[in-house]
Amino acid sequence: MLGTNVSTPTKIGFFGGSFDPIHLGHTAVIEQAVKGFGLEKVLLCPAYHAPLRSQKPIFEPKQRLEMAELVAQSQPRVQVFDFEIKQEKISYTYDTIRAVKKKYPSKEVFLLIGFDQFERLANWKWIKELCAEVKFLVFARKYKNPPSKPLEEVDYFFMQNPLIDISSSQIRNLILNGKSISEFVPEVIFSYLRKNNLLLM
Repeated sequence: MLGTNVSTPTKIGFFGGSFDPIHLGHTAVIEQAVKGFGLEKVLLCPAYHAPLRSQKPIFEPKQRLEMAELVAQSQPRVQVFDFEIKQEKISYTYDTIRAVKKKYPSKEVFLLIGFDQFERLANWKWIKELCAEVKFLVFARKYKNPPSKPLEEVDYFFMQNPLIDISSSQIRNLILNGKSISEFVPEVIFSYLRKNNLLLM
């Protein structure tokens, strides 16, 4: 009989971004993706410098990588993918996904992306090639209705995750103004920032 020994590819998630810093909104999205889509794990990939971001991150690449590793230690389904930090230059998602596919050739890759970035996919380099490699998991941010396809080639799912009204930019503003961020970041991240004198409060 055909098909009896054919296994379905294992699904893994890929979550890239500046993570400047990583916060509870990020970790909630990861948990929702794992539970809702049966992901074996999520690769957390801090960017050395995001291609469409004009501002330099306030935390150094090494610090953002260390924070990602702390989150991975506290969440068993999360694994750090340090490809972009090691490049020490701007990396494009298509190049990174090719590295993921090389390391995990039998896996089906789901790329986690925020609603706002999803709408800007047409501006990404090698986007048609990327669409052939991944499916997109679009998380809601502040939106409740599914987005329109920015490109015909896109294959995506809308996560319908609980809306968490927080962003890294808001947290950075709180830090720069010497205000507490303890309620917005995982405890391990807050402890890391305080231990390394990265808070102004």
